[in-house]
Parts: sequence; structure tokens; C-alpha cells
Amino acid sequence: MSHETQVLLQAFEKLPPQEKRAFTEEVLRRSLPFDSGALAEQEIGAASSALFESLDKEDSGPASR
Repeated sequence: MSHETQVLLQAFEKLPPQEKRAFTEEVLRRSLPFDSGALAEQEIGAASSALFESLDKEDSGPASR
């Protein structure tokens, strides 16, 4: 992984949840279709749901930051 990518990921981790969601949606939108073929709407929805669930769990965790 390049240094630039690591810097982006570190900056991403500092974003509030709403901004993480918006950023992720934009990255996914720009990344499609993948070389392996276009993803079905259901696959994108499932991936988004899993990501949002993970972010929601993170939000409801201890506020030690």
C-alpha cells in the first residue's frame, strides 16, 4: 500500500460517521464497474448495509476518543 493511500485511510478514520458514509458511497460509485464485472444492485446494497452496520456499531461503542 502506498504512503498516499495510508494517509487517506488515516484521514478517513478521523471523519465523523456521516462523512465516512458519504465518502464510501462516492468511492464505490467511482470504482464501478470492477474488472471482475459489474456488481448487481443487490451486491452493492448488501455491501453498503454491512458497512453502515459496522459504522453504527462503532458509533454506539465507548466514547473514549
